[in-house]
Amino acid sequence: MKILISAITALILCFSSITIFEVHGDGEINVTVNDSMIEFDVSPIIVNGRTMVPVRGVFESLDAKVSWFEETKTVLVLKENTRIYLIVDSLNAYVNEELVKLDVPAKIINGRTLVPIRFISETLGAKVSWDENNRTVRIDVDNYPYSYNESMSIEYLSEKYQDNMEFLIGSPLEYIEFLFGIPDRVDLSKYGFDWYIYNSDLEKYLMIGIEDDTVVGLYSNSKYYKLNENIGFATSKPKVSKTFGSPLQYYLKNNTQFLLSKENKDNDKVEYEVYNIKNRYYTTIFYDIHNDEKVTSFMLIDYETENSLVGFYGEPSKELTKSYERQIFDLANAVRKRHDKPSFVLDERAANVAREHSKDMALNNFFAHKNLKEESPFDRLKNGEISFSYAGENIAAGQMCGIFAHEAWMNSKKGHREAILDDFKYLGVGVYLDSTGNTTYTQNFYTPLKSRKLFFRF
Repeated sequence: MKILISAITALILCFSSITIFEVHGDGEINVTVNDSMIEFDVSPIIVNGRTMVPVRGVFESLDAKVSWFEETKTVLVLKENTRIYLIVDSLNAYVNEELVKLDVPAKIINGRTLVPIRFISETLGAKVSWDENNRTVRIDVDNYPYSYNESMSIEYLSEKYQDNMEFLIGSPLEYIEFLFGIPDRVDLSKYGFDWYIYNSDLEKYLMIGIEDDTVVGLYSNSKYYKLNENIGFATSKPKVSKTFGSPLQYYLKNNTQFLLSKENKDNDKVEYEVYNIKNRYYTTIFYDIHNDEKVTSFMLIDYETENSLVGFYGEPSKELTKSYERQIFDLANAVRKRHDKPSFVLDERAANVAREHSKDMALNNFFAHKNLKEESPFDRLKNGEISFSYAGENIAAGQMCGIFAHEAWMNSKKGHREAILDDFKYLGVGVYLDSTGNTTYTQNFYTPLKSRKLFFRF
């Protein structure tokens, strides 16, 4: 049988309905690199006219670095400045983060990762030909051997994106899962896309927005992640201005201006600024007004995604409400980690008390710690059958999402900030979205009665 080798083929990584023809004995397929025969522990095979070979045998002979990632069922091939990323059972491959559509899905055969020899060999700069008489695939490489650049290791890639998180906007979901792994949780955003939440390491807290398997949003308050190599936690406001220029005063959507209120009413310091980055995405920089207006976190939202949202709020739903509650809880613990404080323990009873107060404020048009029955936060906690020696409450209304509510609390009167950073043990978060999406937020903190400390805070 004459072997036909496609210019673009796929990595084969697991069994499917594709017919596999393996040649034995005199029909065995050989592979050479610059006339040197390559030895394999699994013989090359033909899949639908594509010559498939064990990945390590060929590509490590080309001094390319080959890595297999069991969790995401992916293969990464690195050589100098070339990065090739292939996924099990996927027609998608990525060369330097650019999508290449394949005509055969990825597979594992006989316990070995097999790859289409022409696709990767030519991607690495080799020439591939077929010698019918000797049943040999010949790979010819100029300036052989290649030198593998250690700086292109997965550690390098992770560091690259840590300093340039903006590069991830527009990246495929599969590449995100390769770099960061499977998310710890998936939440809904006000835009309708999914937030992939990475919270197992609070020092590297990260939210990645995914829509149609593509990155459309990012948020982090971690000191480990930066934009443009130098904008991140504790960066000065003047440095941000020098990097991004003038901030926006409003979003312009369908010829309507949506004003951005950015200054803290108590001291006229700037809480956040929004920048339009080349009509590709919006960057929101959050500042800590209690720390000389230095950067405390950042958020990136795809340009079209932001402009497709009418107004500031998302479509009300139970899922969105729950997502805000979980994110606010995470963000409180992430900022506590920054300050070497132990994490709060989630308390669903306190969360129910908080939910009822948020709903009460929204439906009865008031904003206060005491409700219309003159019940204090401490009365409501007691009514919720919570015994405490130390308790507190934060409330907020009208913030655009859970992220903005958290950042506002950290920038408001010190009592709100101190409550988040105080020695409470338990936290419950309750959010209510009205029919327009406008949102009311409550945090209820407490320490059990067995503590000697007797104190109320709100």
